[in-house]
Amino acid sequence: MNGRSVVAVAVAVAALLANSAVAVAQEPVASVDWASTPPLSGEVASGNARVIADPAGGTFPLAKIEAPDLGTVGYAIRGQVRYADVTGQGYLEMWSYFADGSRYFSRTLATQGPMAVLSGTSDSRPFELPFSLQGATGPERLEVNVVLPGSGTVEVSPLELVRLDADAAGGGAWLSDRSIGVAGALIGVAVGIFAASIAWLVGHRRGRRFVLPAMTAAMAAGIGLIALSVVGLATGQPPNVVLLVLVGGLVLAAAFGIAIPRTRRLYADAELRKMRAMDQA
Repeated sequence: MNGRSVVAVAVAVAALLANSAVAVAQEPVASVDWASTPPLSGEVASGNARVIADPAGGTFPLAKIEAPDLGTVGYAIRGQVRYADVTGQGYLEMWSYFADGSRYFSRTLATQGPMAVLSGTSDSRPFELPFSLQGATGPERLEVNVVLPGSGTVEVSPLELVRLDADAAGGGAWLSDRSIGVAGALIGVAVGIFAASIAWLVGHRRGRRFVLPAMTAAMAAGIGLIALSVVGLATGQPPNVVLLVLVGGLVLAAAFGIAIPRTRRLYADAELRKMRAMDQA
């Protein structure tokens, strides 16, 4: 593998993330009307589920939904939310419970858009809690909660459960909650193998024509990932997605950026010693 290959892989990964589509929801397959299904916490006010939290905050369950057939692409809970005097950053969350005993959450933790956090006061706005199945069987049960770190009042409209189109699962997120851990592990293993290979070559003073361009490409890829994380933050990507991209970029940029000057010196010293040995022969 040469330096160009490293750059090509980094560009391909960045393009795959950047080209993720915005989710387009289909018609509702289930709904929750608070008039006929009272919320598990709070009260019904003007057709909405209203939760009032004291300074201690807490988790306030709203609904448990026995999930119908949701296909194998993805689904989302959507509706309207308004809130007043919310202290800190609260959020709406959806827990998905699967037949194998696993469970996963989706949370409104973005900085803007339908997955934005609940903070301060806001008039009614849309929200969405998506989940990508990526070919897996859908969940058996869904639970929807309001989570507040402190005091505040939140009103949630009746809920709609929708399937997501095949080309748009993930709610506009570059990675689903379920795939973030897998992506992080794969990236960690790949970077570890790459770094170990570079370290072996440098330690044996071999492969200079490969090592220095590859390290430079890795540093450039890291800078690109840092820039991509800024784009993700600005476009409302979930914090855990932004953090994964940012951490990957920082590791690549810092580790290889710091190591490049020292590596150049090591190869230069090795070349100088070789030349001196030839002169003395």
